[in-house]
Amino acid sequence: MDVVYILGSGSLAGNAEIRYSLRSLERNMGDLGKVYVVGESPGFLRDCERVPANDDASDKWKNAYEKTLKACGLPDLTDDFLLMNDDFFFTEPFLGAEWPYFALAGSNGGSCGMHSFHIHAAIRLNKEMYIKMPFSIEQKACRSPRSFYGNFYKVKPRFCGDFVLRAARVCRDFDEQIKDWECFSVSDSAMLDESFREWLENKYPVPSSFEV
Repeated sequence: MDVVYILGSGSLAGNAEIRYSLRSLERNMGDLGKVYVVGESPGFLRDCERVPANDDASDKWKNAYEKTLKACGLPDLTDDFLLMNDDFFFTEPFLGAEWPYFALAGSNGGSCGMHSFHIHAAIRLNKEMYIKMPFSIEQKACRSPRSFYGNFYKVKPRFCGDFVLRAARVCRDFDEQIKDWECFSVSDSAMLDESFREWLENKYPVPSSFEV
């Protein structure tokens, strides 16, 4: 199964996020196919298919939707694929074909539907279904294309809390935070935390085949 990263500009850590994300991906995804990066170039990738795309909208969710839609139009992309942000990391082996549809427990999708799939984790999409879903950036209600997708196609949710690791001084035990998580994400400020960067490097020390 292929993987699509949507990548914007403005990384405070020199795009270190996607470097370690790719390391975690290659180590853990058992059915990994090609990797596509839609957006800017981090400058150190190889063996990835890069698809240039600008951030033309002022809202991040609109740019994310447009980039995902652009990826879905690629003829060589597998029918089902994993959609990634650069700051998503995996903690254990998995198959993309079996990746759960995580939804926030005790929450709802509001105007996007019954459940909130707006969570910091990869999501499995079907490119034809994504293209055909009746969603537009011109509508003013639902601001989460992934929640709309999950609710419109009635995917089976796995309810959980969010997977955001905290790097504040009161939460230094990073391993303890993620011990029961299949994946995790981080804030921009975490990537500027020296102790966290050191922990991330120790966790994913082996360069992936996707980086120079």
